[in-house]
Amino acid sequence: MKVAILTDFISHDPAYSLCGVVLNQVKMLTDHEVTVFVRKGWSGEHPYRGVETRVIDPGKTGSNVVEIDENSDQEIQALALQLAEHLRDTDVVLTHDLIYQANMWKYHVACRLVAELHPDIRWIHWVHSSTNLDTVSQTGKYVTALSGQFPNSQLVAMHNEEINRKGTLYGYERDEIVVIPNPLDVMEDYDPISKKILGRNTWKADIVIAYPARLDRGKQVEIIGEIGRELNEQGWETWVILVDFHSTAGDKVDYKNELRHKFGDFMIFTSDIEGCEYHVPHKVVMDLFDYADVFIHPSKSESDPLTVPEAMWKRNLLVLNFDLPVFRQYDGRALMGKFSSNIDVHSGMPGSTDTNYSNRRQYMREMANSIAYMVQQDMVVLNHRQVRQTRSLEAVKLNHLNPAITGRKS
Repeated sequence: MKVAILTDFISHDPAYSLCGVVLNQVKMLTDHEVTVFVRKGWSGEHPYRGVETRVIDPGKTGSNVVEIDENSDQEIQALALQLAEHLRDTDVVLTHDLIYQANMWKYHVACRLVAELHPDIRWIHWVHSSTNLDTVSQTGKYVTALSGQFPNSQLVAMHNEEINRKGTLYGYERDEIVVIPNPLDVMEDYDPISKKILGRNTWKADIVIAYPARLDRGKQVEIIGEIGRELNEQGWETWVILVDFHSTAGDKVDYKNELRHKFGDFMIFTSDIEGCEYHVPHKVVMDLFDYADVFIHPSKSESDPLTVPEAMWKRNLLVLNFDLPVFRQYDGRALMGKFSSNIDVHSGMPGSTDTNYSNRRQYMREMANSIAYMVQQDMVVLNHRQVRQTRSLEAVKLNHLNPAITGRKS
């Protein structure tokens, strides 16, 4: 489809939230042919990669007030001609504050003229404020032209709370309003490797677990796999991302193959990424913790694992090994499971602490239950998951923007 985004921008100002909204729309519309309309005076520097920009001259513009003079008719006609020419063969136009801002009143009149002449074009209007500027009533002889609902259009509500308010202000019934939240590019600053690792619809996950570990068997990755399996079986879509560094030979390869055989349907190995067979940059580790919800560390032997404070810094829910004394310092701030260790907990000296389960699977199921409870009750973890599932670019594109544009989900 051919999609146009109509703005009156003269530059891309990253501090202006509307610019960020448009940029994210461009990122979400990669499946379509997109053109961004900007205003005369456009700096020409922008982050809209691979997207055409077209400069429109609306004539005189004021300081966001309606100014009508002897040139207005001519400027509106010229604006309508420019828009009609550039919108040729366009399927959908996404407008931003067209029907709201005083500075765009001439665009509004011109777009209505184009809409009347080209009823095959659909229009979707964003209004980025809850206030009522009542711009139309200030347009003098043009009030009649701007009265009534904009032809062949829908109005965007960014959330359910504003549906009635905006519908009343701009003359749209409930079935003429589409809910499209403003998205957040949660991976905007991530390393390209991180984006590649996470590019598997992981945004849909209920729980993401990241675990950096060299594949020594003492790291007990299988425990994370067993807990992850129980979470999935309980209906919690769970992904385990294993940052398996320094693990390209010997038993480490055998161990990886065993893990892949048992848990490969939900376990991702970073070593499978081309160029990352031996390790990934530390930035990638921190990106993955940033994206993840839960950090499970069942290792049998650690001195002062940096992964724990790293996961804490990224606000992960911690699940640690109670049988390894170094983790006791986090008691009260983490879920604890008994996973055995290479330390004798009675003396604190090297030795062993062996936990024998009467029913290992039931134990791992109980650990999964504890995690499932916390990801619902901990407000920080819950909010983090809900942003990923409802406000990420992928979520808004699939669930809201694409249906509005095409009438169907991606």
